[in-house]
Amino acid sequence: MNASKRQSNFEWLRILAMGMIITLHYFFKGGITAMPLQKFTSDSVVAWLIVSACLCAVNVYVLISGYFLVDAEFKAGRLTGLLIQVLEYGLIVLAVMFAAGLAAPSELSLYDVFGYVFPIGTEEYWFVTAYFMTYLLAPVLSKGARVLDQKTLGLVLGGLILFECIEKSVLPFLLPGDKYGYDVIWFMTLFLTAAYVRLYGIPFLEDHVLASVALYAGSAALTFAIGLGCSYAGEALGSGVLTHYADVTSHYNFALVFAASVGLFYVFKNLRFNEDGLPARAARMLGHLTLGVYLLHEHPAVRDRWPNWLEVRADRTTGRMLIHWLGCLVVIYAAGLLAEYLRNYVHGLVAKAGSLHKK
Repeated sequence: MNASKRQSNFEWLRILAMGMIITLHYFFKGGITAMPLQKFTSDSVVAWLIVSACLCAVNVYVLISGYFLVDAEFKAGRLTGLLIQVLEYGLIVLAVMFAAGLAAPSELSLYDVFGYVFPIGTEEYWFVTAYFMTYLLAPVLSKGARVLDQKTLGLVLGGLILFECIEKSVLPFLLPGDKYGYDVIWFMTLFLTAAYVRLYGIPFLEDHVLASVALYAGSAALTFAIGLGCSYAGEALGSGVLTHYADVTSHYNFALVFAASVGLFYVFKNLRFNEDGLPARAARMLGHLTLGVYLLHEHPAVRDRWPNWLEVRADRTTGRMLIHWLGCLVVIYAAGLLAEYLRNYVHGLVAKAGSLHKK
């Protein structure tokens, strides 16, 4: 296989992870589920089951990047490209919204305006800010991971997991420094986790697909059971502690969500595909476009509107809810892929025109 090719197993994982992220936004932003559960009906329980299987998506997305960046040469151009991509989505989508009458300039505060121009510092997209800062630190993290011996790296990583993940997962109250996994510290922890996997591996998961599936499925199932059980018991007993713990199960740095992330990552790491086949080529093409899916449907002017546009409601029967979720998933994914494809196409035309002009 050509070493320059993206590995299709990880591209399929990237594609799956973005679908899971859309799913999380559908159920949470659409008001279908919340943690702790507000109602105990078949549709809310099924929704929480789906969400429990998808909570690891953001972690997985970062693990993929860390796995390859630990051995990659740092390129400032990638940061510049990411910044340009975010700026383009922020400003162009906003202009389209204004032109279509879906938003008005009067809705923007001064902070909003600066947010579109300075998207990293203002956290226009929290994920992009955390990812950008992690990539900026990638040379330091990668160098440190390679210089340290396995035992020392394991101790450093273990300490991060202890204080960023395990501690918050067992204590029955909110920790002052806990950001639920929405920050650069957690992304750095994920980066070093991926670095450890790349450099040393996890023996009981390496080349063991069934063990990887068991870790992912078991962790997701426990997340579902604990979240559901604590929600129900917290409401029945009027216990704030149980209600709080139910909410914790939906955090990205909850121990079982982290375990599910590692398990799902290894499921695809252990899979092998024909890299010259059509499915592999499709995975590499689509995987390259997935960030655009996030930037479009999570655009500040869009993220709170699309659930209304697509009529996401909590009053559907379970069967209709599932059909509607899948339909929305396809629509949002397709719109994002198309937008990113067109953006890349225009960039290609501009680059081609520039090269012809130089000649």
